[in-house]
Amino acid sequence: MLGRVWRRILAPAFWVFVLIGAMTIAAFALTGADDVLQLLLSDPVAFQEMSQAEVTDAGLLLLQAGSIVLVFQLLGTGFLNVTVHRIVASELAGEPVAAGVASSRALARLFTLIVAGLIAVVLVGVGLAALIIPGLWIAGSLSVMTAVIAIEDVGPVEALRRSFKLVRGRWWPTVGFLLLVGLFGSVAAQLVQLVALPIIGAGEAGIGAGLGFVLLVVAQGFVVAAIAVMVTLWYVDLRARKEPMVSESLR
Repeated sequence: MLGRVWRRILAPAFWVFVLIGAMTIAAFALTGADDVLQLLLSDPVAFQEMSQAEVTDAGLLLLQAGSIVLVFQLLGTGFLNVTVHRIVASELAGEPVAAGVASSRALARLFTLIVAGLIAVVLVGVGLAALIIPGLWIAGSLSVMTAVIAIEDVGPVEALRRSFKLVRGRWWPTVGFLLLVGLFGSVAAQLVQLVALPIIGAGEAGIGAGLGFVLLVVAQGFVVAAIAVMVTLWYVDLRARKEPMVSESLR
């Protein structure tokens, strides 16, 4: 499946992570956290000479910038996941859609994804507070929520219910599959870094550094998109085990 759709998922994966990278740079620059980060990397000893108040202020700047970046990362990866789910579903339905069409669909479903995500965070947080295990169970049960939002015309609460229903009885295989897929993605990202980081380090004139950063951006986005491809197929498998499926249900 990845071989069939990679050309269509490459462009949204690239541009989403370019935007995330730009927002990261802007967040650190506007908050002043980039100065703190540069000092931390270039002269770690300087922090030992700071007062407690100065260290606290520096930490707050990093926390502020990191929180802003996290929001953009969650929105960007969520949008990319929904886009990829739509592309794969259309491929399975026999009516492939272009990346632009899938992206428009993802944009239209973004608010639903945000609301469902906030509810999911609350549920998982409460579950983790209740002896951890309930939170892990809830997280696994909501693991196909994004695919439901992308492919089915349902609201945020119904998307959560659908994910619970689809995963019920297949919790362990689902979590095991996702852990395995995540492991593959992590290994792929590490392999790319082994190639990109030496290029960045050698890029004194800027060209090598630019190529290295572009390679990292493309690879990171494509790894996330490739994982979304596999999650889409798992979602379809879960549906096919519980209910009749025809190609129209994926259009």
